[in-house]
Amino acid sequence: MTTPALLTLLALSAAGPEVALERVGRLDHPAVREASGLVKSRRHPGVYWVHNDSGNPPALFAVRRDGSLIREYAVKVPNVDWEDVAVDDHGHLYIGEIGNNDSLLPLRAVYQIDEPDPSRDDVKTLTVKTAIYYRFPSGGRFDAEGLVIDGDRALIVAKTFDGRPAAVYAVPLSPPAPLIRPAVPKPVATLPGFTAPVTGADLSRDGRRLVVCSTDAVGVFLRDGRDGWTAVTLRRFRSGDQVEAVAWDGGDILLAGEGRGVFRIKAAVWQAERTRQPSTRPTP
Repeated sequence: MTTPALLTLLALSAAGPEVALERVGRLDHPAVREASGLVKSRRHPGVYWVHNDSGNPPALFAVRRDGSLIREYAVKVPNVDWEDVAVDDHGHLYIGEIGNNDSLLPLRAVYQIDEPDPSRDDVKTLTVKTAIYYRFPSGGRFDAEGLVIDGDRALIVAKTFDGRPAAVYAVPLSPPAPLIRPAVPKPVATLPGFTAPVTGADLSRDGRRLVVCSTDAVGVFLRDGRDGWTAVTLRRFRSGDQVEAVAWDGGDILLAGEGRGVFRIKAAVWQAERTRQPSTRPTP
């Protein structure tokens, strides 16, 4: 049986030398048991948002880059299978209730909340401002662990184990699809060369660079039009952690794992050896 780790190795064997990770911190707060999502705040300097995977209480954690806790918030919505967190330029965070192990769940969601100020202690519980629901077409259910906000839409990166390039789906944010009339994700792109199971994603603030990770690989893609992506870096790494989350930190890449480690790949490192891959756009 082909394992996810073997798929990663086969997919990225020609992607250049293994990249060394720099450990920059540890998620030492006891409640951060299984970090599954990571994103850098665009409103509060030095703040990064983290959440746990399923099986944990619904909570968001504001942390520093070294992983130390600033503040913990309860979120008033169940954590069925939270897999990623994203941010926009309008003061919102988005929780990706997008996990779907064994493709058993017919309905998934993205929750928008107002980003709190971690320097204040007057807010301890966060409520969902808007819920965007989506359903799958018949026979088309998929698991996902990567979420980014791209203007007026959420982009969801599917997690697959069949060796195909990672698929990207779009769900409109406005108007938000209600529970009684959920949206249907639209396939809009694939990520050329990245066939490992995606466990996290982040989009740069200017929308030009997309980074995705698996448990032991990272890929950076440059935008080519609205829905085309060209691979510029495909690299393997060893962390000793179960890496589940990735975020841009300026030009650097941050990774977080279920083993509590926080790692960095400096911009100069991931840019040192670029991978030449054709842009892949969806077939009209």
